[in-house]
Amino acid sequence: MISDPTKLDDVEMLSLLALGLISHMGRVDAGEKDPFPYPDALLRGFNQLILTCALRDVPRVQRPASIPEFIATWGIMPLSEWCVKLDVPAGLLTPDERLLDPECESRPTQLCKQLSRLEAVAAMR
Repeated sequence: MISDPTKLDDVEMLSLLALGLISHMGRVDAGEKDPFPYPDALLRGFNQLILTCALRDVPRVQRPASIPEFIATWGIMPLSEWCVKLDVPAGLLTPDERLLDPECESRPTQLCKQLSRLEAVAAMR
């Protein structure tokens, strides 16, 4: 994982968000209403997302203000509709891909699971 937050890799950021969302939503499924503290991967991914938005001139009002807001809005929104254009390899995402499925109680999508495995593999290096 890159430690310099100004040298962001959008796939790494999405992988952190995915890994953190899977952990967080697992705690929600286990009965925790608003699990806190948030998983480290979710915190790191969220912070990278906010920094990415700032560096790419996304107005502050369009950025998620908190992790709960990110989960409730950006998590279920197709990645193609995010206010920040993601720099990812061609073919990684389709236009309607999202991290959480709004029709299944915000459960992690297949993409979210795939991205979380990328982060887990990177952490083992």
